Amino acid sequence: MGLDRRAFLGLVAGGAIGTLCTPIPWKLVDDAAIWTQNWSWLPKLPKGQIDYVTTTSKLCPAGEGLRVMRVAGQPVTASGNPDHPLSQGGVSALARSEVYMLYSPARIKSPMKKSGGRFEPITWEQATAELAERLGTAKGSVACVSGDATGTVNEVLSAFVGQLGSAGYFLMPSDATTAARGVKLMGGAGQAGYDFENAATVLVLGADIFETWGTSTRNRKAFAASRPVGQAPKTTYIYVGPLRNNTAAVCDQWIPAGSADLGVVALGIAWHLIKAGATSPAPGFEAFKAMVTGSFGPEDVRLATGIAPDTLAAVAKTLAGSKAPLVVTGSPFGQGLGAGPFIAGMALNLLLGRINRPGGVYALPELAAAVPGALGRAAMLDGDLPGFFSGVAAGKTPAPKALLVYDANPAYGLPETAAMTKALEMIPFKVSFASFWDETAAMCDLILPNSLPLERYDDLATPYGAGFCLYSLVKPLQKPVHDTRTTADVILAVAKKMRLALGYDTFEQVLRAKVATLAKAGGFVAKDVMPWQVAAGSPAPAPAGDLWKELQAGYAWTMVGQVMQTGLGFVPGVLAKAVRPVATPTEARAALLVAYAQLRTGTAVTGVPCQDLTTVPETELDGRTTCLRVNAATAKKLGLRDGATVTLTGAGGRCQAKVCFFESVINGVVAVPLGFGHTAFDHFSRGKGANSLSLMPLAEEPGTGLSTWIASEVTIA
Repeated sequence: MGLDRRAFLGLVAGGAIGTLCTPIPWKLVDDAAIWTQNWSWLPKLPKGQIDYVTTTSKLCPAGEGLRVMRVAGQPVTASGNPDHPLSQGGVSALARSEVYMLYSPARIKSPMKKSGGRFEPITWEQATAELAERLGTAKGSVACVSGDATGTVNEVLSAFVGQLGSAGYFLMPSDATTAARGVKLMGGAGQAGYDFENAATVLVLGADIFETWGTSTRNRKAFAASRPVGQAPKTTYIYVGPLRNNTAAVCDQWIPAGSADLGVVALGIAWHLIKAGATSPAPGFEAFKAMVTGSFGPEDVRLATGIAPDTLAAVAKTLAGSKAPLVVTGSPFGQGLGAGPFIAGMALNLLLGRINRPGGVYALPELAAAVPGALGRAAMLDGDLPGFFSGVAAGKTPAPKALLVYDANPAYGLPETAAMTKALEMIPFKVSFASFWDETAAMCDLILPNSLPLERYDDLATPYGAGFCLYSLVKPLQKPVHDTRTTADVILAVAKKMRLALGYDTFEQVLRAKVATLAKAGGFVAKDVMPWQVAAGSPAPAPAGDLWKELQAGYAWTMVGQVMQTGLGFVPGVLAKAVRPVATPTEARAALLVAYAQLRTGTAVTGVPCQDLTTVPETELDGRTTCLRVNAATAKKLGLRDGATVTLTGAGGRCQAKVCFFESVINGVVAVPLGFGHTAFDHFSRGKGANSLSLMPLAEEPGTGLSTWIASEVTIA
C-alpha cells in the first residue's frame, strides 16, 4: 500500500523526524548522515553501558521532553520523550541538537573579563568578586534582560535586581509578550492557553504554529491525531498569512493576507458573525458591534486586504457551525506583532463563546513564586524591551548603570539593531550569562558562562501556547564540559556576598521549594491520562505522592484550571486605533518585508547549530548570501530577475540578498528567513547571510503603546 498525502503529512506533522514539510526532510532521518564530518571538537564515541535518561529541552522554545541516550554516562543523542505532554515522542531539529551543542566551538569555556578591548580569562572567584563590586556601585539602577520566559531562574534574577534597585526587568519580545499586553488591555487575567487537542476548527491568523510559535511539537502532535490514516480529518485548519509556510502548507485552506492586515481580517470575519446573529454578554459588545458593522464590512476588508467577501463569509460560517472553534493569532516570525491583531483574534473567541471552554482559549493561572520579592510572570511580560532601548538610544530614557543579560541576545535579536546596539553601548557596565559567544556577550564587560541544560538544574513552567498549566524539570545528565556554572547558583552566591537575602543557597533548593508549592496546588502528573483529556471530561488522576521523584523521572506536572474572566471585554476604543489597513508601498522599487523563522537555523542565543546547517537549502542561504523569496508577478513589477543579487534597504539598515522566485508568497511582499547574519558565534553561523531584523523599524502601535515591527517597507535595488 502506498503512503497517501494525508498519511504523509500526518507522519511529518507528528514530529516523527523532528521537522515539518522541509524541502529536504530525509537529511534529518539519521544522525549518522549529519555527523560524518570529522570535526575536531567532537569527542570519540565512548564504550560502556548504554542507558536512557530524561530531561526537558531549554534550547528549543517548544519545551519538549527529551529522552537522552548515554554511553558510559556520556550523552550521545536525544529524541522526544513519549511520556511528556509537550513532546509525546516528537522532537524539533533544535531540541535534537542539545547533546551536540555541548561541544560547539562557539561555547564560552570560562569566565571572561574585557580588558583593553579584549577578553581575558579569569577565575570564578575573581568574576564573582568583580560582579559584586560593580553591582554595589550601580545600586539603584540595575536592569535585567532575560530570554527565558518559562524558568524559575527569573524569580532569582528579578528578586536580586529588585533588592539592588531595579531599572527594569525585561523578557525578550515574543508572541507571549504581545498576548500578555492584549489580555491586560481587554481587562482579562491569566496567560492565554490554546486547547488544540479538543478543537474542531482552528483558524490561525499569522502564527506559524507548527514551526516556531508556542508549543510547536505538541501542536504538530495534536494536528496528526486529528488526521488518522485512512479516515476523514476530525479537525479543520485554516491559515491566514502572507506566505505558505510550514503551517499553511498542511492546513486545509490557506487565505493569503498581509502580516499587518491580520486584525482587519479578524474583524472582517466578526462582521459576518454579527450579521448572522452572533452576540456576547462581554463588556463593550454593543460598541464593538457598531465599530465592526460600520468600518469592517466585506467591501472595506476587500479593499484593505484583497480577500473576496465570499471567502471570509465561508470562514465565518465554518466557525459558527463548528462545535469547538478556536482562533489563534500571532506573528509569522514569532515577534513584532501589535496587541491590536491579538485582541481582534480574541474578540472572535469571545464572540464564539470560546473562553475557558474545551477546544477554546483557557486563561491559565500563574504558578506561585518560590523566591521572596520575585516578580510574577505577568509583570515580567509587561515590559517593552525594544521601546526601552529605543528610549535609551534617543536620550529620552536614562540608561541603567548596569545590565544583566541572561539567555538573551538583544544586540542581534531585536529590530533596528543599530539603535539597539547604541543603547547597549550607553550602559556603563554589562554582564552576560551566555553559553555561547553571541553578539551581546561580545559587547559586555564581564561574561560568566552558563552551563548548558544537560549540565544544570533548571525548569520549564507553562510555556506560551500550552492549553494547560505545566511544570517539568531539567536536570544535569553530566558534569559541565567546560568551566561553566549555573547562573542562578552564581547569582545566589553573589547575593550572599553582598548580604542580600534571597532565602536560598542553591538553585536546587529553589526548585525543590517550587515543586513543594505545586504539590499543594493540586494538579496531577501526566502519565496514562493527559491534561486535554481531563479538560474534555475524563477524571483527573490523584496527585503524586512524591512529586519531585516523578519530575526527576521525566514526567510533567499538569493542571487543568482557569482564571475566571469577569472583566474580559471587547475594548472597541483600542481596536479602532490599533487595527487599521496598512498602505501599499507606492515607490516603484518598494515592497513589504515579511520574515519567517525556522528552528533548524536556531535562535538568537544558539546561533545556527553546526549540524543543522547541512539541512538549510540553497533557496534560503546561497553560500553567504540570504535568499529573498518573491512571486513572479511581484518580481516583474519590481524589475527583479530570478537569481539576481539585490540590495534591500529599510529604515534600520541595508543588506544583500539573492532573488528566488517562490509562488507561495503574496503579491507586494518579499520574504526573507531569520537566523542568519551573525557577527559572532563560530564559523558555522558567523558571516552567513544577513540579519533581517536589522531592516525592520520600530513603530508604536496606536491605542496600545506597544512597540511593533510587523509592517516593514523595504526598497530593492
